[in-house]
Amino acid sequence: MSYAILQRELVVPDVESLKRAFSVSPYLRDIDAQNAANDAYGILLRGLDAENADALQASLRAEGVEIELVKESALPAIPVGKVTKRVAFGPGHLLAYDALEHATEVPWDEVMFIAAGYVRTDEVHKHRSAKEEAQLRSAAHTPLDESGLLKPGDEERYHMLLEIFLRDNRTRFSIAADEFLFDCLGSKLTDDLALNFVTLLQMVIAQAPHAGLNRGAFKANQEPPELFPYPSRGTFNEELTWMLWRINSLRP
Repeated sequence: MSYAILQRELVVPDVESLKRAFSVSPYLRDIDAQNAANDAYGILLRGLDAENADALQASLRAEGVEIELVKESALPAIPVGKVTKRVAFGPGHLLAYDALEHATEVPWDEVMFIAAGYVRTDEVHKHRSAKEEAQLRSAAHTPLDESGLLKPGDEERYHMLLEIFLRDNRTRFSIAADEFLFDCLGSKLTDDLALNFVTLLQMVIAQAPHAGLNRGAFKANQEPPELFPYPSRGTFNEELTWMLWRINSLRP
């Protein structure tokens, strides 16, 4: 049986504290502490045996790092997303349409949490104009290399994603901005893809103020809005897994 160590809150842990805590394990080095801090998306470590898990749990808590030890088999699975191509806002619900124009009614009070992010994937953007690329560069905190320059090709691989999870823990609606029809925005519709995405996200959040938000959704809902970058689909999904675990752990 393997174990995972999860953060109690989504904060960047102190690297020196992690280094000292990790020293109790023969398998971890200082570079692992640095990587864990850099990749703090909710799950610090995975694949631990019981002995190492117990030792690391005690050591991390002694360093003041707020964590929980969880069996990996107990971590929630991310539901398969229902790809959504457009939506309509109705009284008390959202209508989500798939590629075949089949509509699903989503009651607002069934929305559990909302996630968003500017996520790097292996997919390259399709049919994007030079104007749209310029708008994205101005609207988002784009990924930089160590010299402060945009990594070649990275911008083409970043996608604005919106995920809506329902209380049943089985239903998730997935929206990718570059494959979505924003006609639901009405008079708020612009030529700016990033602005349309943020406007849609803020409209959804306004209708479900009770819903939890991941860091990407929270930052995009601030003034001014920020598109929070995730370096990979894996880190984005890790935060989604953590959110599902955290919400379920707080339920009575």
